Formats: sequence, C-alpha cells, structure tokens
Amino acid sequence: MAQKYERVLAAVDGSKGAETALKKAVEIVKRNHTKLDVLRVLDLNSLEYGGAGIALDGERIYKIEQANEEYMQKLKHSLIENGLGEEQVKVHLRFGNPKVVVVDDFQPEYQNDLIVVGSTGKNFIERLVVGSVASYITRNAACDVLMARPDKK
Repeated sequence: MAQKYERVLAAVDGSKGAETALKKAVEIVKRNHTKLDVLRVLDLNSLEYGGAGIALDGERIYKIEQANEEYMQKLKHSLIENGLGEEQVKVHLRFGNPKVVVVDDFQPEYQNDLIVVGSTGKNFIERLVVGSVASYITRNAACDVLMARPDKK
C-alpha cells in the first residue's frame, strides 16, 4: 500500500542531486495531487567574497538574495509550465545552516510529511569537514525522507 503524502518538501541547492530530488518530488506531487514546497537555504557562513575568505557586506548579501529569489520564481514558473497547478507550488528562500533550517525550522512550520533530498551536493572532502546535509536530514527529520539518487546513465 502506497503512502499518500499531503505536503512534500524538496530541498534544492543547485546540485545535480537536488535536481534529481526535485524531479522525484514533482512526480510524487502529481501522483498524489498534493502540494509542493521547494526550499533553498543560503548558508552565508559558507559564502565568501572572491574566494579570499573576506566577509560579505550587506550590499553583496542583498544581491545574492535577489538573484536567488529570481531563480526560485523562475523555477516555480517552470514547474507550473510542466504540469503543476499554481496553487500546488510554493517556493521559499531561507538563510542559515541548511541542516537546521530544514529539520528544525521549515518542516515543523509547514508540516511537510515527506522531504525529498538529493544524495549529496558536496564532494568527499566537504562531507568530511561539514557533513552531508542529506544524511543529517535522513537521520533527524520528524517525517519520511526520500533520498533521490541520480541515474547512473
């Protein structure tokens, strides 16, 4: 018996894994005739100016936020053009540590009953240093989690 999900969360970060996760989430939403929240979390601690380790100023942060807001709105329109109803899709942009934002803030606030994440958005060294967001979500979420893996093709 298949689980009927009411509100699906797809966490996206621009990686191939996140792209796969979004595709899987859209399939689930279409099949269940339900709602999709697409969340992008910007971790300012991992951003630096020009790769030199210099802290970002307010103007640069504003530009990053505006570029990401524009990206999320384009993504929403693309999802609507590909078969989801406007009332089915909401896009969200948050700042903070992606692990904490998804598990402790967003999911409880929006009562998502399924989170779909990509298998990884980081390389091996980054996972060793900061840990995988996907594995943290899988271990700590209060709802079901689907880890979407890209096709091996």
